[in-house]
Amino acid sequence: MKMIYRIKKILSFFIFLTVFSAGVYAIEPTWEVNLGSVFDNREGDANMNHAKTFFFVTLAPEVGLKFTDKDRIAGGAVWTQPLENGIKNGKIIPTLYYRHESDTWKFSMGMFPRTQLREPLPGFMWCDSLAYFQRNIRGALVQYNHRKGFFDAYIDWRGMQSETTREAFNIVFHGEWRPKNNLFLIGSHAMMNHLARRVNSPENEKVVDNFVVNPFVGLDFSHKTPLDSLIVKAGGVVSLERNRADNIGWRTPAGLWLDIVAEWKFLGIKNSLYAGGKLFPEYGLLGTELYQGEPFYMSSFYNRTDIYARILKNKYMNLEAQLNFNFAKNNFIFYQRIILDI
Repeated sequence: MKMIYRIKKILSFFIFLTVFSAGVYAIEPTWEVNLGSVFDNREGDANMNHAKTFFFVTLAPEVGLKFTDKDRIAGGAVWTQPLENGIKNGKIIPTLYYRHESDTWKFSMGMFPRTQLREPLPGFMWCDSLAYFQRNIRGALVQYNHRKGFFDAYIDWRGMQSETTREAFNIVFHGEWRPKNNLFLIGSHAMMNHLARRVNSPENEKVVDNFVVNPFVGLDFSHKTPLDSLIVKAGGVVSLERNRADNIGWRTPAGLWLDIVAEWKFLGIKNSLYAGGKLFPEYGLLGTELYQGEPFYMSSFYNRTDIYARILKNKYMNLEAQLNFNFAKNNFIFYQRIILDI
């Protein structure tokens, strides 16, 4: 009941502020409500990722004030609730941000929806389970849009330093450019993860720095085949990591990455392959405190194949069913997923 009361209190405040400002200053009120639900059943080997089931619903109401055609502020909450009898395991996180939008530049600051990103990040930078429960970015985002390409750059502040929490943040860059005829493309992903000490931490707890860089090239055959979409990307993935608690110095695992996406009508298949050094050498020790990607990148080989069908898709909702096959060295796990976004 406390959780529901908190949601009502936050929404009541912003509704009052919106109505009052609209009447006094002729500022345009805005509002939005997003509902989502995920069923994700995972079966197979559990030595790299847990074999478990996620089944939950998410409600994200948001109200705001639009000052100009390009500027607005908004606030609300994201309520994530497992499907169970009661609400004791539910979680509420706040949403509160400023947003600027023009044809070329976009900027956000505060706690804002991750859906503002132009594209999802690849699996070695971001994983499914974090996407379920970290729906907001906490920091700042700068975006550039052009008819030939784009880039997103943001900082996500994951942890404020205290006696129980290590300071943690990551800085991310994602850009892509299509110089000719939309056939050829070049781009890059880059991320810095920083994990600092807690206040009054033990001596063996030290700062950890992790960098990941992924330059790539690609071909977009979407207008060259009977398929609606066919995009191939390939590149290298280089990681640099140093844990100051040991004397190993910088680790530099690297490998090759290949990503293929093909879609026809409501059906699609995506295959991502990585082979090379183990990108997450200390995942067993630091886990998601440091690493944001799929834990399978602890392996020197990882292939993920997603087969999906968009059962319902229009401007109001998307209902998608997926089969995800994860193959890593000495490990296999199979996901069956149904994802609803309204």
